[in-house]
Amino acid sequence: MKKFLIVSLVMVFVAAVLPQSAAAGVGVKVGYAWANLKFTGGTDVPVLTDIKNPMGGVYFSLGLGLVSIQPEILYVRQGARMEALPDWMEDRVDYIQVPVLLKIHVLPGPISPMIYAGPYGAYLLSAKGVAFVDGVLEPPVDIKDQIKSTDYGVVFGGGIDFRLPVIKLSAEVRYNLGLANVAKNADPGTSVKTKSLMVLVGIGF
Repeated sequence: MKKFLIVSLVMVFVAAVLPQSAAAGVGVKVGYAWANLKFTGGTDVPVLTDIKNPMGGVYFSLGLGLVSIQPEILYVRQGARMEALPDWMEDRVDYIQVPVLLKIHVLPGPISPMIYAGPYGAYLLSAKGVAFVDGVLEPPVDIKDQIKSTDYGVVFGGGIDFRLPVIKLSAEVRYNLGLANVAKNADPGTSVKTKSLMVLVGIGF
């Protein structure tokens, strides 16, 4: 988390010293995420599949030419599914995620490809275990006491911005790679980290 704060402060400083002619904007993003968990260490590593969920939030941008700083505030769900068909069990872990992205447009113009990368920090909202056993969907179980309250990692991706006379539309694909061990009281040498693939569309003003 300290690394995320340091990098974020540097990027905010860069935004602060940009010339006054820098363009500012705000917008909304919505999308869909395929999330999973990465277990390392130990001798009994489970085989997991993705969970799929909607996500979204708001973003702010401050740019000069082809380069911009873009902080975001997003609702995201992390977790994974373990299957023993027809039964299954899911961990559903909800966060408020705050990426701070350095965004570079590869080409100028009304249709502009872009790439970006940056750190993120996330605050835990809730964590539930959900199971489907013998044809019955069991009531969710609160597992928040098993998950650390914060997560951090890196985001990288790309897409296309469509600049219209009044608004800006965007379509993008990104990957979130968690760097923190989010499991409380993990055994020595073991870790559980988040990861997710996201597809988003946005509208900016």
